[in-house]
Amino acid sequence: MDTSASLQVLNRALEAAPLVTFACAQVRRHHLPAAFRPVYYYVGIKALFYFLDMFSRLVFRNNVYLYHAGTVVLVCCLLQTYRQLLPGRFHPFIKAGLLVFLVVALLDAAVLNGLFTDVNTYSQAWGCAMLLALAIWHVLYLTRGAQQHPLETQPEFFLSTAVLVYCSSSIVSYVAINIIYHAGYDVATLIRLDTLLSAPDMLLMAVQMGLLAWMFQLFPLSVSPRRALPHWLHYSRWHPRRYRLLGRPLVGLRLPQPSRWSAT
Repeated sequence: MDTSASLQVLNRALEAAPLVTFACAQVRRHHLPAAFRPVYYYVGIKALFYFLDMFSRLVFRNNVYLYHAGTVVLVCCLLQTYRQLLPGRFHPFIKAGLLVFLVVALLDAAVLNGLFTDVNTYSQAWGCAMLLALAIWHVLYLTRGAQQHPLETQPEFFLSTAVLVYCSSSIVSYVAINIIYHAGYDVATLIRLDTLLSAPDMLLMAVQMGLLAWMFQLFPLSVSPRRALPHWLHYSRWHPRRYRLLGRPLVGLRLPQPSRWSAT
């Protein structure tokens, strides 16, 4: 397997990272604070986009629209979270930035790049620039304030770290992908370059999802393991599966006796 094929397999594997993060959030959804619920929705939609992306590749041979939709979900959900985490003086900037972003995203999908033609370079750049600024302000707010708990025990610190890790590189990746698709290369070269440039973005997206999964595990489980264990034991002990073989239940099924001429 050559390098390009190996990177493509790696990219497909890293795309499943939101599934793990969503599983970590799903079992804690009842104890998530209101400020972190938009992050939970973002991860859930990303997990849904994973299956929608596979469907679009196989059926439509086009998944560009998911880049546009993914940026809108990312920016809208995380801006709502930062609106609740940051002081009130940041709220007018967040509201104005969101309005500008929605206009840019609409123009990007309709005129500038196209919903099914090119990746959304302009809306991704503007949205990630806003999120980077808010993440930096939030980290400064956490470090300068009188915190009673260390940063590694605060979920909001891992949220801002995840934003800084992913958004700082995704702008470069989106711009580079858009440039190579207008450089006049042949199809084989475009596929190789796209795979090469997408690998860092996919890797950092997986790192982002790992940080968000670590953030979610700081919240308590919706149902404690001690409370869930009796129900599981009751099911496993008193409700076994009734397996059948050729239409007959396995319990009481008599197997044919080996012939005395069979080899031992």
